[in-house]
Amino acid sequence: MMEHKKNIGEEIIQARILYYDFFTGLFLFELLKNRAEILKKQIKILKDFAFTDGNVEDFRIIEKELNTNGIGAFIQEFTALFSLPFVPNNRSAQPLSPVYLYLSYYLEGCIGGKSLSMAKDILKSSSFYLNSTFLKETEENLGVLLLTMEHLLQNKDDNANKLFNKCIAPMMQPITQGISKRKDCMLYGHINNIFVEFLELEKKIWLE
Repeated sequence: MMEHKKNIGEEIIQARILYYDFFTGLFLFELLKNRAEILKKQIKILKDFAFTDGNVEDFRIIEKELNTNGIGAFIQEFTALFSLPFVPNNRSAQPLSPVYLYLSYYLEGCIGGKSLSMAKDILKSSSFYLNSTFLKETEENLGVLLLTMEHLLQNKDDNANKLFNKCIAPMMQPITQGISKRKDCMLYGHINNIFVEFLELEKKIWLE
């Protein structure tokens, strides 16, 4: 019985690691560009670990788009959501505000503030090394933080608790709410539905 519980616990940890990798690939542009085949494989597995029936449908829609049209629409929505303000075809309409993926923006109203230094300090004290030649984003970027969490969980690094509480938790709600308001980005709306449920689980595990 004890061994059975241990195996279930390890299976849950591996599922969480896979979820972190799944979202990392969707929130880091450098990875997203070549992510189609990896995402397809991940979705086949993660569907069995969906949090709700609604998330099963979210996965189905994402998977169908990947199988039918590839990664193109995901890249377009990423750019519209997280890059420059999106200007609708109707020029009289107001540009849609981007969703910022940087901790400093939510804690200090800027990018590259003290929150970046805090994130750097946590990473320096951890087992994770950020390869800046491969990734252009900084340590306070959500995608980088998700990538770091994946690594820390894999290595059973206690810094995972601090990283989630200090760097991810403060921007969970504004980012997911910002994405949910962008009705022009249907695919990321479905991704966001899954992300919200995942973050709720992680919050219960990590929040002090």
